[in-house]
Amino acid sequence: MGTIKLLTLPIALLGFLSLSAADKDPILIEVGNNAVKLSEFEYLYHKNNQQQLEKESLDDYVDRFVTYKLKVEDAKAAGIDTTASFIKEFNMYRDELAEPYLQDSTVINSLAEEAYERMHYEVIVEHIMLPVVPQYDMQQSVAKLDSIKNCILNGEDFGDLAVKYSIDRNAIHNKGRLGYMTIGMVPYSFEKAAYDTPVGEMAIVRTEAGVHLLRVLDKRPAQGEALVEHILKLYPRNANDSIKAVKANVMDSIYDILRNGADFEEVAKRESEDPGSAAQGGKLPWFGTGRMVPEFEQVAFTLAKDSISKPFATQYGIHIVKKLDSRSIPPFDECRKNILRMMKRDERAIMPQQERINQLKAELEYKENPKFVELVNAEIEKYGKYDSVFIKTLQSNVNCEAFSFADEKVSSSEVLKNLNPKLTISKDGISGYINTVMRNIADEKILSYEINRLGDKYPDFRNLVNEYYDGMMLFEIS
Repeated sequence: MGTIKLLTLPIALLGFLSLSAADKDPILIEVGNNAVKLSEFEYLYHKNNQQQLEKESLDDYVDRFVTYKLKVEDAKAAGIDTTASFIKEFNMYRDELAEPYLQDSTVINSLAEEAYERMHYEVIVEHIMLPVVPQYDMQQSVAKLDSIKNCILNGEDFGDLAVKYSIDRNAIHNKGRLGYMTIGMVPYSFEKAAYDTPVGEMAIVRTEAGVHLLRVLDKRPAQGEALVEHILKLYPRNANDSIKAVKANVMDSIYDILRNGADFEEVAKRESEDPGSAAQGGKLPWFGTGRMVPEFEQVAFTLAKDSISKPFATQYGIHIVKKLDSRSIPPFDECRKNILRMMKRDERAIMPQQERINQLKAELEYKENPKFVELVNAEIEKYGKYDSVFIKTLQSNVNCEAFSFADEKVSSSEVLKNLNPKLTISKDGISGYINTVMRNIADEKILSYEINRLGDKYPDFRNLVNEYYDGMMLFEIS
């Protein structure tokens, strides 16, 4: 076993557990080359006693703790923590633990409150979408949408231009008009533009789907949510008018049965062709605006509680709806968990971390080297296009520091080796692309730098990581 040095007698540990603030976190034990601080011992001691039916004395726990740490040292001597599988699993756990420390909680709260405020309103927009382009190379798409926008301002019809120019396949049917929407239904950048742009005005915005010109048509108070049961007779694929008429006649007969007092749920179980709800008597989950086709929503939200609608058609078939209940937007505390879950599915997921990175850049004095930018721009002017030859030219002719932070200096070669030669980029977009690559590398390095010093800044984090590390080591050596 490894060597151990106890820097204080076990009985004196009682005094250590109530040290003054001046003696914040002394080294308690040295095991081999590993120094165990008081905070780690205290953390494990209290955790152990919380898990035991009978509390263990401090002296007894010290003996067991020493043995435990010696076994960890034996595992280190065996090289267990140097294997690829160990390193991969440990780093995954450490990075998962680090996540809350690498996000700005004020941004999370602000985004959640913003989403809740938006939940109280619904907006309807029309849009024209051009093919997706990277953020650094949007000049041509923006110029084209600006031209289309001027045509609209000069009196041309938005819908006609949507049919002519939009790559949205639905434009030929809806002329670019989308239904009423609320939070989480479209990419965050599109949602933000839809909510922030005044009614009647236009905005240009990029999403992962494309580059959009959108115009806000209306903004109204939210309808809340509805709870309904329904009976559906599905249209067969490519159903003609005569087939649809037959379905309508069948639903008229079912409606008469319901009006004469038949139990709605029993009829739905027997007659409905909706595979998702028939077995539950036609009952659907609570839903809000934009979750159903407009014709279905119109009936569901306007129908009085406990009322049954007349048969009506949607693109799927003929429906009869029974309104069970409705509810308004719940208080924020009740919505917060669902809002946070929704935020993790879109651009909002990365915004708290990006803000934390920006804070770290200021704290660590992140600086981009102007010379790097000048040399790159000079090569762009000389060569004039982006391809593999241009990248090799940059790698040969540009040799300087690209950026620095804290005590780290990153060379131009590390940035340039990450350029993708297969991309198609306009001349105007080359500089922006290289800057994007550089800043992505900087963000990754700054996060890694911060993770490596979290243990020094936050004892709770260090103790959790040490506990997991020791546990993995003991499992492997056992």
